[in-house]
Amino acid sequence: MKHITTIFVLSLCITTGFSFAQEGETYDTGEKVYDISTIDLEPNVDPIYLNNIKRTWVNQAEAQKSEGIIEDYFIYRSINPYDGDFDLILMTVYPNLAALDNNPKNRKKWDRATEKAQKAISQEATQELTATYGKLRTIRDQKLMREIKFRK
Repeated sequence: MKHITTIFVLSLCITTGFSFAQEGETYDTGEKVYDISTIDLEPNVDPIYLNNIKRTWVNQAEAQKSEGIIEDYFIYRSINPYDGDFDLILMTVYPNLAALDNNPKNRKKWDRATEKAQKAISQEATQELTATYGKLRTIRDQKLMREIKFRK
C-alpha cells in the first residue's frame, strides 16, 4: 500500500508540474537571429568611427544582404550617452540560425559577399581602417538573440 501511495503522489506531482509548464508558455521564440554588438566610443571620435564603419562594416553588410546571408542591418546611437556605457548598437539580422552554419552552400555565399565588398574597398584599405578601431572604441558586448513574440 505504501508503494502505491508513493507512486500516486509522484504521478500527481509530475502531472501537476507538467500542466503548469504548459500554461506558463504564453510566447513563441522567433526564427530570426539578431547579432547585437554594443560599442563604447572614445570621446569626440563619433564622426571618424561612423565614417570608417560605413566603409567597412556597412559595406560588408550590404554585400551580405545582396547575397541573402542577412536580411538587414542597423546602427543605433544613444541619445543620452554617459561615460562607461555603450554609445552605439550594431545589429545584423539573420533569417535563422542556419544562415551561420559553415557548409558549402553558405561558404559560397560568404565568398561572393566578400568579393563584392572588396570591389568597393580593398582588403588592405579595410585592414588599415579596422586597425584604428582599437583606439576609437571598445566592444562592450556581443550577443546572438531571438525575438520573443507573445501569443494573443
